[in-house]
This record gives sequence, C-alpha cells and structure tokens, in this order.
Amino acid sequence: MAALFEVVMSLPEYASTFRDPVHGYIGVFQWEKDIIDSAVFQRLRGIRQLGLTSYVYHGAEHSRFGHSLGVMHLAGRFVDRIMRYPKHRELLREGQKWCKSEFEDKVDQIVLEARLAGLLHDIGHAPFSHTGESTLFRENQRHENYSEAIIRSDEFAIAGIIDDQLCDRGISSTRVADIIGEKEIYEVAFVKELISSVWDVDKMDYLLRDSRYCGVQYGLYDLDRIIDTVTLYDENPDGVLRLGIREGGIHAIEGFILARYFMFTQVYFHKVRRAYDLILTDFIVELLQTKYGSKYYPADLNAYTEWNDWKVLSQLQVTSDPHSLGQRQARRQHPRLIYDTGPHADSMKTNRVMSRLPRLLEEAHPEVRIWKDRATDHPERFRMGDQAWPIRRRDGRWDALDSLSKALGSLEEISQFRIYADVRGDDKLEVDLVNLCREAMG
Repeated sequence: MAALFEVVMSLPEYASTFRDPVHGYIGVFQWEKDIIDSAVFQRLRGIRQLGLTSYVYHGAEHSRFGHSLGVMHLAGRFVDRIMRYPKHRELLREGQKWCKSEFEDKVDQIVLEARLAGLLHDIGHAPFSHTGESTLFRENQRHENYSEAIIRSDEFAIAGIIDDQLCDRGISSTRVADIIGEKEIYEVAFVKELISSVWDVDKMDYLLRDSRYCGVQYGLYDLDRIIDTVTLYDENPDGVLRLGIREGGIHAIEGFILARYFMFTQVYFHKVRRAYDLILTDFIVELLQTKYGSKYYPADLNAYTEWNDWKVLSQLQVTSDPHSLGQRQARRQHPRLIYDTGPHADSMKTNRVMSRLPRLLEEAHPEVRIWKDRATDHPERFRMGDQAWPIRRRDGRWDALDSLSKALGSLEEISQFRIYADVRGDDKLEVDLVNLCREAMG
C-alpha cells in the first residue's frame, strides 16, 4: 500500500471536477482541462451522442462531450487497476522490458496517456455521430481518422497542450495519437484494446450512458466487477500481453455482451430511429453538395470541424417547401417501414430483400421513393480465436469464453435489413406496398 500511496502522490491534484450522471465525480488534470476548454473539444457539445434518437426516446439529448469524459475516466480506472495489480507487475516489467526503478513512472505515464486517448477518441466525430457515416465519408475514411489527424495537427491547441505540459513525463501528442490510430503501434498493446476493440471502454461507457438517457434498462451490466476481474493474457503466440478476465468475472462479461445485444436491437436499430437517419443523411448530402460540390465531408480539418448538429439543424427550415428533406425532418415526417427481415436474416433472404424488393417496388410505383437500410453488429465476437475474451481459470489455465458460457451459446450476429418508402401519409399506398413485399417474399 505504501508504494501505491507514493505513486498517487506523484501526480498533481485535479484542476477541476465534473459531476457525471453515470460515473459520479470525474476529476481532470490541468492539461486535460485545457484540452476540454479548447474550441475543437467544446464542439462536441454540439454533437448528439445518438443522432436523432431523441425523436423516439425523448431523453436522448446527450452529447459526445459527456461520453468523452466518461471514456477518459474509465480508461484511467482500467489501466491503473491492471498495471498496479501486484500479480501483473512482474509480467509488465518483463514484457515491456522496464527496469524496477522506472516502473512506477511508466505506470503514471501509461495511465495518463490512456486517459488522454479516451478523452480524445471522438474528437473527430461528424454531426449526429454515426448518422450517415457510410455515405458521408470518403472511402476508407471514418471519424477515427479525423480524430487522429486533429490530435497530430499543429492547427489546433491539443498537440501544443500535450507536448508543452507533459514532455517531462515522456508523453507526447504523437504517442496519444498512436493509441487511437488503427495502424500505429503503441508500446503497451492492451491499452489500444481498451480504447478500440470488442470490449473497449468506449462501449462500456456508452451502454450505461445511453441507457440512462434513453430511459431504458437494456444496457446495464456490472462494470465494477469487470474492473475487479480484468487481468492480462500472457499466452499470446507473439508474446504480447493482451486483456483477459479472471473466471470470477464471467457473469459480468456475459452481462456486458448481452447488454450490447439488447441495446442494438431495441435502441440503436429501432425502426423509426433508422428512418430518421435515412432522410437526415440525404439532407446532409444536399448541404455538402451545395457548399462543396461533393457529398463528402471536407478533408480540410478546419472546414470539417465547422460542422456540428447545430449547423445542420439551422438549415432544416430554410425552405418553405413542405416536401423538402429539411421540412420533412423538422416536422418528423419519416419514411414508412415496408419490409423488415428481423434481426437475424440469413444471406439468402438478405440478397432477395436488397436486390429484388426495391426493383419490384420501383416498377410497381415509380413515383414512390424507396430506401434500403442495412443494420449490422457483431455482439457474438467473444471467441478466443476472434480477438477477445480469454478467461483465466482458477487453476491458472486459460480457456475461451465460448467454451465456458452457456448464456452466450446461441448469440448470433445482428443482421437486419429493411425497406422504407416515402408514402407521405397515404395509408392505402402504404398497405399496397407492404402487401407487395409480403407476396414477393412468400
């Protein structure tokens, strides 16, 4: 305990505290506060965590700002727990080739870098978070690429704050960006897992946070038990230490995976929420085409960071045309669901829905606009050979979660396909289209 006390005391006092509805009090150091106060980070207040989900679950007005604080907090808790756990110290010293005299300083450094990566992992999000990502970003680009570029850029305050205030601790903006970057290598591999993987702290925060703001219970799980039982998997063929869970944490991990499954099927893939995403995406395309002559967000970072939800929402009612996308969105007139495969469509059914139905509907009613929607997620990825979930048995042996868990045995990939139509309040037309789909699909 003496060593732990000395390490804690080696860090400065928190410069400020945020009262968070999920995690309670979240302390921030001076450099974190300076980053939070920067214009590019404050922009996250204007980006809703769940797009237009508040049109369905009215409490879902929360932003990427609060989520980023939560991920920072969890990243620090997890890394601190893992690296200061007595049984991990020798593993880390040997695996990372750190000498005993530098170990405590390295722990502080890695904890602080993990916190910064958690704080900044969403700094590059586009308006309405994930809405339209597959359409509005150029090929092979995602919001994570913008996050990494913003951290590395000299055009924003973030790199300067990190490099100026933390250089004496061995911390740099480059090292923080390496944690977030998909291709970059960071010296402590499990930290990258904590920031981006099938069981990262991003998911751990947003499941709890989104549940609270949506007013549902689907995303709840035992976070403290996961933190208490997290360990290091030391039998990787490449010798790199990865994340694992001690056997006593199996039920907590099962709860986490099931929470993710339920949140996707009940909230994130809600049929009306997805309908609003479709027309909102089309509306943003119109705005981008008008401003840049392209349907993609600009590559220039300064131009890109000018975009947030407020900028888009301010344009919704610019035109008085009641049939415009902006007016349709403002009046909550979403396309109607015509056909739904359910959450676990097989490939044969999927191909029929996505290729046959739209063509059939367009031939029968060429005047009606049709949208195809594909909603997929992979909560079943918990096998030893597929990136995650090694379990350390009480006798020291390692096993795979899928061989131990009965609760997760039948869990499948979510693969849901829907057809929407712009029937504009015509109930008879809607019924005709629904019947046409049913007949075509047998």
